[in-house]
Amino acid sequence: MPPNPHEHIAEPPKDCTHCPRLVALRLENQRKQPDWFNGAVPSFGPDDAQLLIVGLAPGLQGANRTGRPFT
Repeated sequence: MPPNPHEHIAEPPKDCTHCPRLVALRLENQRKQPDWFNGAVPSFGPDDAQLLIVGLAPGLQGANRTGRPFT
């Protein structure tokens, strides 16, 4: 089996701090909804997919709540 060309791509940690605006939003949402996912949303799907869908910042009651984009 050939090596996976995407192995080197790491998922961001749930508490990623690269985007100050998203950090502030996440902290506020964690305060308001501590039982929600409230973090960088992991990707899913096959590595060899021919279509990539990129979303904006997590939707307040979508991925931010569930940890899964487009829910």
